[in-house]
Amino acid sequence: MDLDPPFSSSGVSHEHIKDPPFIGKDNNNFKSATDLLLSFSLLAEENKAKIQHLVVAASEELKQLVLEKEPFWMIDKHSEMEVLNNTEYNRRFSCLDATLEEVIRVITTGGPVELPEFNKNSETLNVDKSFPKLSAENDFSSMEIEASRAVGFVSADPLSLAKMVIDVEQWSSAFSNIVTRASNLGILSTGELGTPNGNLQVVTAELHFPSPLVRTREICFARYCKQLGTDTWLVVDVSLESIFPNLALRCRRRPSGCLIEALNKGSSKVTWVENNAISDGSLGGMFGRASALAFGAKRWIATLERKFDWKYTLEQFDHTTSPTKKKKKKNAGRKSLLTLADRMVRKFDANVTSCSANQWRSLPITGAENILIKTGINHGQSVSPPVVTVTIATSVRLQKSQKDVFKVLCSVNERDKWDILSHDRVAQEIEQISFGPDPANTVSLLLSMPRSVIEAEDKAKAKKKKEIMYVQETISDSVGLYVIYSPINKAAMHHIMDGKDPDIVSILPSGFVVFPDPDSGGSILTIAFEILDGNLCNPEQQLPPQSVATAYSIIKITLDLIKAAIQQSDDQK
Repeated sequence: MDLDPPFSSSGVSHEHIKDPPFIGKDNNNFKSATDLLLSFSLLAEENKAKIQHLVVAASEELKQLVLEKEPFWMIDKHSEMEVLNNTEYNRRFSCLDATLEEVIRVITTGGPVELPEFNKNSETLNVDKSFPKLSAENDFSSMEIEASRAVGFVSADPLSLAKMVIDVEQWSSAFSNIVTRASNLGILSTGELGTPNGNLQVVTAELHFPSPLVRTREICFARYCKQLGTDTWLVVDVSLESIFPNLALRCRRRPSGCLIEALNKGSSKVTWVENNAISDGSLGGMFGRASALAFGAKRWIATLERKFDWKYTLEQFDHTTSPTKKKKKKNAGRKSLLTLADRMVRKFDANVTSCSANQWRSLPITGAENILIKTGINHGQSVSPPVVTVTIATSVRLQKSQKDVFKVLCSVNERDKWDILSHDRVAQEIEQISFGPDPANTVSLLLSMPRSVIEAEDKAKAKKKKEIMYVQETISDSVGLYVIYSPINKAAMHHIMDGKDPDIVSILPSGFVVFPDPDSGGSILTIAFEILDGNLCNPEQQLPPQSVATAYSIIKITLDLIKAAIQQSDDQK
């Protein structure tokens, strides 16, 4: 059975393509050799002790960051996020910062470590009077501080959440739209009594924003888990540059992490804090001040909530009370569809980043420098032999609001206005699965047919040759809005709706990410297409100039159509 996507290009390609200024360069700072050396260094008892002292101080600081209210935290009028008031932070927490500074000082100098006594019954930290009153800001005086806080509610108990966060594989999977890759360099403590309490490990990770024009962030940090009460857990991250100064990464994690508190019926309240020091923190270009949104606490919390909303919906298909045979089959099909869409979104997330694995090149066309292209292999199990794919992507600034852009892109009735393949066609939604409280979070199966077929006398005969099907997921997570889709053929559609294995269905995700633009009040649109290229035998081949022009046309025409559709929608208000 042929489960491959029914559409491909006839040679979208490029030649003499230039690398963007940072692609494939800045992302290689943290090489595997460095990881290996650091892993060996962690085994030294002296370094273990230093890291243990560092995370204890960091956990106390994070606890304060979680508990404080206004004016320590304030609402940023541009991003509508809760951000740190640095002036208040330095004024009110100089003693606390002095503790962390002292730990860093003795770690750096190798002197004796005399930690202050932590009062477990108080929310404040008792600091030895002999400690210098230094502000944390002085330690990062040449760096830009990005600190934000967000609160979310998740359908999972605190212990399960704590275990998920300290498991690097589960953590990177749950946050796949933010974490490109992550690895555990060493576990210094596994915890106690079969729980994650006291678990201490060193992690390296690469974080990304959904645009090939934005550099990823490499981080290396210690992660420590601490049980504060019967149903309360704290997980703290803190960078290790004070112990291993040769890391020299652009992003350093000041005490960051989450406090997880139990609510009723097995759910949890999660308070997330992102507290980072960045050298050259701006995302650059059109993105301006969007950096706080891109890597802020609000995005992490929104992702966590959506992940568990999705998981809850998936589980419901297995828990239907006394289902009939027909209902059981329908639930199996919906579960397969939801699982396929999840894989599609993950692949899209991986495709549009500037990580070192994505060898992006800019088009050699005047005015098209921000349109990037790369080749790859379709690894779908039903593709034999593997087929070369081409991905084209860019980001543009639009003067229309994020919601206005999203409304046009996710509307079934508006699809023929921007989708080249749907020109003069009528689309309809033949299956929809919603997850979570936001109705915009949906997985759909779409059917697109020419208007001539709709009007034909023998509709059944015409329909067989003309229909196009899409799997589509739309996502609203309070920060970014996503519309991600992949064409599939009829055989694949029946395979999925029969509840069969979705992993053998090949997908080529394309789509859009709409982010708010704090500078203009408009939005920033990332657009990406992945298509098959039957003319290439391997992704290392050069692509002819004619195909470069084809790639450029696909992006340019689609963008022009989107702008026209948004304007038309605006005119009809």
